[in-house]
Amino acid sequence: MELMASRINFIDLYSFGNELDASVIETLMEDYDISCSVRTLNSPHDADEYFEKRIAVEEDKVENARRIINAALRNGVISKEGRFRA
Repeated sequence: MELMASRINFIDLYSFGNELDASVIETLMEDYDISCSVRTLNSPHDADEYFEKRIAVEEDKVENARRIINAALRNGVISKEGRFRA
């Protein structure tokens, strides 16, 4: 039996600046078995002031992840400071 590697595409779904939100969202994704990646980016306008965080999820899990994040926003589990990118 021959194994074939499959390519998994990650999509930047949501951006925010809060470290606590990053931890909560990452945990929520794990709870729902959604692979994710959190990256931290410098602001191009003032590198000393603000670091943007982005969460990327598997392309085929974007809608599920969006529902999970929306529920967390509605329930006050994460701050409303973020925005959807996809």
